[in-house]
Amino acid sequence: MTAHTSPRLRDRHALHKAIFRYTLISRIAAAITVLVVCLIWWAIINRVLRFGRTRDYAAFDTLGPELLAWIQKYNPFFWWGLVVVCSIFILYALYAFVVFLHRRSQHIPISARSLEQLLGELNPASREVLSWVWDDRKNPITVGVLQRTALALRQGRYDLIRLSQEHAQLINNSQPDIPMPRTQTKEVLHTI
Repeated sequence: MTAHTSPRLRDRHALHKAIFRYTLISRIAAAITVLVVCLIWWAIINRVLRFGRTRDYAAFDTLGPELLAWIQKYNPFFWWGLVVVCSIFILYALYAFVVFLHRRSQHIPISARSLEQLLGELNPASREVLSWVWDDRKNPITVGVLQRTALALRQGRYDLIRLSQEHAQLINNSQPDIPMPRTQTKEVLHTI
């Protein structure tokens, strides 16, 4: 195995630039969706709170003055509670939508031209980490593979790959060249 120089910061920058180029549309779609939903929800919140402030509970005077005073006292808390609970559901739905877009964008395949350009910018050590991350050779390299490569470079994966290669070489050098004995297999007879 050849020893390459360590991955550079420029390699991670090239990976992030390629990732950004392929995920830009989904990021814009997520940002616009979140902004529109938040603006609509803000308008609905104002209407709900205004509706709660203008409620007249005088029709409930048959329940008694104490209960009517209690309802009027805690009325704002009810409407604010309703707004908070609905906001939690809406924020969760927005979060799930953004995660969905992110996961969908991870499956976008990288074009051959873009990959060739990216490989030209990466040094051999970073290309080796990309090769290590791309474990499923039946499928093309995707944005998710590039994201995992950037993470692996940030975590120092190249040094670990080199260390494992050195370990394998030491183990191979320490074993004598003894031919492996042939294992005998018993043939199973099939009956009808």
